[in-house]
Amino acid sequence: MIPKEMQACIDACLNCYQMCFGMAMTHCLEKGGEHVKPKHFQAMIACADMCRNSTQMMLMNSPLAKQMCALCAEACEACAKECDPIPDMKECADECRRCAEECRRMSGRKMAA
Repeated sequence: MIPKEMQACIDACLNCYQMCFGMAMTHCLEKGGEHVKPKHFQAMIACADMCRNSTQMMLMNSPLAKQMCALCAEACEACAKECDPIPDMKECADECRRCAEECRRMSGRKMAA
């Protein structure tokens, strides 16, 4: 049985993975321009990968899961910051922030000021 707080983090990571990877591979590639600038696109893919990897670590109950979640929170925040200035990427930025919050909670770390 997966603890409730871990399940909330897994769900947030899976939602964020779906949002970032899905948006990068469809919406961003189709729109071009600022949507595919390297820093933005790399942040989205890094975020998606960290979310997927964090989910796997939690599901296998790895002793490294908390550390992975802390890194995932950083990747999610970086992605949100890259998405913020692009008007049609607000939903992605919001999903990243929700995931970052859950990952921070899972890792036991507070949000950076």
